[in-house]
Amino acid sequence: MKKMDKRDIQTPFVDALKSYVEEGISPFDVPGHHMGNVNNEMTALIGKKVYKTDVNAPYGLDNLAHPSGVILEAEKLMAHVCHADYAYFLINGTSSGLIAAVMTICKPTDKIILPRNVHKSLTNALVLSGAVPIYVEPHIDSTIEIANQPSLDEYKRMILRYPSAKAVVVINPTYFGVIADLRSIVEFAHERNMAVIVDEAHGAHYYLTNNDPVTAMDAGADVSAVSFHKTAGSLTQSSVLLVKGNRVPHFKFQETLNLMNTTSPSSLLIGSLDAARAHIQEHGEEISKRVIAISEKAYNEINKIPGFIVRGKDYFKSSGAFNYDKTKLLIEIDRLDINGYDVYRLLKTRYHVQVELAETYVILCILALGTTDAHLNALIKALKSISKEHFKKNRTYPTHSFSFKYGFMLTRPRTAFFAPGKTVPLRQALNHISKESIVIYPPGIPVIQAGEVFSKDIIFQIEDGLSKQCTILSNHNRCETVDIIDEEKWKNFNFYKKRLHDYVKNELTTPRRDGYYLPFEGDKHQGTIVLLPFRRDVWRNHAKEATEQFKGLIKAIARFEKIYVGVHPSIYKKSLPWLERIPNVIPIRVKYNDAWARDNTLIFLRNKRGDIRSVDFRFNAWGGDYDGLYTNYQDDDALGSRLVKKLGVQSYRLPSFVMEGGSITTDGEGTLIATEACFLSKGRNPSMSKAEIEETLKVYLGVNDIIWIPHGIIGDETDEHVDNMVTFSRPGEVLLAWPSTADKVQYVAATKALKILESTKDAKGRPIKVIKVKMPNPIYLSKEEARGIYSKGHYGAKPRKAGTNLLATYINFYQSDRFVILPSFGVKEDTIVLKQFKEIFPEKEIIQIPSKEILIGGGNIHCVTMQIPRGR
Repeated sequence: MKKMDKRDIQTPFVDALKSYVEEGISPFDVPGHHMGNVNNEMTALIGKKVYKTDVNAPYGLDNLAHPSGVILEAEKLMAHVCHADYAYFLINGTSSGLIAAVMTICKPTDKIILPRNVHKSLTNALVLSGAVPIYVEPHIDSTIEIANQPSLDEYKRMILRYPSAKAVVVINPTYFGVIADLRSIVEFAHERNMAVIVDEAHGAHYYLTNNDPVTAMDAGADVSAVSFHKTAGSLTQSSVLLVKGNRVPHFKFQETLNLMNTTSPSSLLIGSLDAARAHIQEHGEEISKRVIAISEKAYNEINKIPGFIVRGKDYFKSSGAFNYDKTKLLIEIDRLDINGYDVYRLLKTRYHVQVELAETYVILCILALGTTDAHLNALIKALKSISKEHFKKNRTYPTHSFSFKYGFMLTRPRTAFFAPGKTVPLRQALNHISKESIVIYPPGIPVIQAGEVFSKDIIFQIEDGLSKQCTILSNHNRCETVDIIDEEKWKNFNFYKKRLHDYVKNELTTPRRDGYYLPFEGDKHQGTIVLLPFRRDVWRNHAKEATEQFKGLIKAIARFEKIYVGVHPSIYKKSLPWLERIPNVIPIRVKYNDAWARDNTLIFLRNKRGDIRSVDFRFNAWGGDYDGLYTNYQDDDALGSRLVKKLGVQSYRLPSFVMEGGSITTDGEGTLIATEACFLSKGRNPSMSKAEIEETLKVYLGVNDIIWIPHGIIGDETDEHVDNMVTFSRPGEVLLAWPSTADKVQYVAATKALKILESTKDAKGRPIKVIKVKMPNPIYLSKEEARGIYSKGHYGAKPRKAGTNLLATYINFYQSDRFVILPSFGVKEDTIVLKQFKEIFPEKEIIQIPSKEILIGGGNIHCVTMQIPRGR
């Protein structure tokens, strides 16, 4: 909101309308009630004065389709107040503005990045525009079972992955009040020449004040559709489309709006927008303070009532949200013998209190400029009465599963919409193309959109939702039948037939459901993946010394099995001659950002028949924007999907879950060990609880039990990966990095890990044998070594400074059923540990190779290798 001047509180349209009404017109135009000259139930309810102002663009009141008079003047005032360059009044709700924004910016087949939980109007925009959706996955809050904002990191990942996208859509705030880091999203998108469209339907009140939260216009967004009627005081259905900058010619928006708007726009709606703008400009700060005071009172009073918990800013920020809107009163149902829908009905029918919406475990109340203390007191009184009747101290609720696997998009929503269709029972829709969007509440996300294919997993999710009494929105009651494309009548089906056949042939659900599990590293291998180093800002002297040690590693492994060596295009030509001289080496020309194959490639699974599949988790350089080690990791994140094609292996992909191979170790018999420091770090999956993370690991790695130790090697820049600290030497036995007592901090961490491991049984019920492996004395990065590393950063890697403890351990080794590759650092402990390993692995050949250059890069032998287990 701009600083007020006198012209801001003018109401040009309202003034003109008032003059018209007072003029004593004899009407011979539409509407036919002729300024209230009728008597009916509505005139009795609201009075004839409202009817008198309901006129249809008469002379002197301008034309909404081509404004040049008082409407244009009112729109300019709106733009001025909202810090926009242009404003367009909407009389068909924010929906029409969002559709117009997408249709103006995107041509058919243009890509547009948008959250999966967007409003239906944006789904409709995809049909009307022909744009291709690229979905950003929102965070699902499993405690109160609602869909929230996607993270900034998730937006960045999709923007980098789809550089040809024309626009990015952000919901700000969400229906439930969660606020996005809008400035950062806009900046990142604009740097890549993408327009930003903001669905600001629930954020009109942000324009009341100069304080936070930031408005879309102040964040630099190109377009925003704002529901002034929701929280800024205009009449229902009246909204504003705001435009800023010259990324899109502004007159195009008017052209598109004219395709959808009625030619008989409501003067009541237009006038209400003009008046609301002037009112908030004059009284916005005062209104905002009063509403926030009511909000704070509501939080304090309702949280005292048994059975109800108000979830506010602290709650959402603790689960990774950027910010939260205090005017949204989200009330969790806690230990009542009724659910949120029941509370909603009781409040209206018994207590005459109308709240905005209900979900299974929450109700939502909207506080706005019209909210009074009397309204709040009525709500509090009603909740106290409901609590007295329905609160049960020992009540527990069933939980729902939110492990969503969305449909494969075979065709655009527009194509699916216009294709011939038929209605079939849900189960008969398997492997057919949907003509509708089906949304499950909770959490309020489309499990399938028009143009996507019904899979076993989607049908299971719908049936599971029905069995748990979730609300499901579809074209048909209770979703017992669904609408699909009639392939026999669709003349274009032959174009899609092969793609659909290939998808059905390769359709995957989850590893656990398909019987796949993560085998023990020390079992038989089909081969190993290694990536060659090349970065100047990680490996010293253009990776010259590191490459020599990688050569030694490759030669050692190639004696026993195939080794797939990924080579970056920048070094492919010079690397190919020496690689081709090593037997069993298969060079692969592929893009990646760095050489940590354990973390940025694939994790390979096996089933009981010996079939091999992979799982491709998301990679964000060990922490993304929070504490990642380099800023451009796009090629690392895409590496898994590139290798899937080159290796010809089927793969599960979980793009919403950040994980690296070095963060886990498993015995292949159902037991997995990980560190809490890594998996609970804020840079990985901050919006997920420990229980959610554990369930994801079980589902996608096929394990049964997870043993959590608090820490790995303290100070490890991967947030303490387990593979530097603990690893399985065989089922029932682990090796533990053991420091000297002089290293007090690490000694405490190792002692805690030892206690946990020795007191825990594995998935087979066996006690775990722990063997301590001595850590070498600290090895520090020398000045000479540090000078060889390009400190300005090639891709923004964190600088490596002389004197840094390189945190060497011998646990970071690599093994198969026939060999162990053990690191050597040129210190006295090398010989001691070599002897110990020969005793631990008498059946395997122990090969100790120099690896300090790999250590300087930030890891060791295990970090730069990834095994492919042997199949049938």
